Amino acid sequence: MADPSHGVRLRRWRDHPADVDALVAAWSDPSVVRASPVPADASPDGARRWIRGESQRRDRGLALDLVIGPLCGDLVWGEVGLRGFDMAVGRAEIGWWLAPAVRGRGLASAAVGLLAAWALAPPLGLRQVWARVGLANQASARVAAAAGFRRLGTAGANDIWSREALANGAPRARQ
Repeated sequence: MADPSHGVRLRRWRDHPADVDALVAAWSDPSVVRASPVPADASPDGARRWIRGESQRRDRGLALDLVIGPLCGDLVWGEVGLRGFDMAVGRAEIGWWLAPAVRGRGLASAAVGLLAAWALAPPLGLRQVWARVGLANQASARVAAAAGFRRLGTAGANDIWSREALANGAPRARQ
């Protein structure tokens, strides 16, 4: 998946030193740790195991984790993913993070919007993609809004955001 207008491409994680290093750095970034579940083993070996397990998580319908990067090249700017699939209801939760050096450029909004649009369209055809954003995480709230999500309300220490498909299955247009 790619968004040429924003220079963003989504790809699978690879068992490659650059991907492993980017994941280890993210897992030690306090802002990522506060907002995302991070494995207990955040070492390079743990990152390699996590990357190698991606296809199994995807095949079992547990999660889809994708690298956010440039249209060309293999840099890792961040990650966007879906988890908590409920196919009976037709929804999944989306989450994301970006490396500090590339924050504030609209890359997360582009990636989140790209993955949400894909998930709401055939063949996956979800009815809803939702996000849980910490109340103090204004940057992620801006990402959700820019990616076409609307705030539904608060649950615990989080704002809940949603992007839904139209009745005909097409993604709801950004408002």
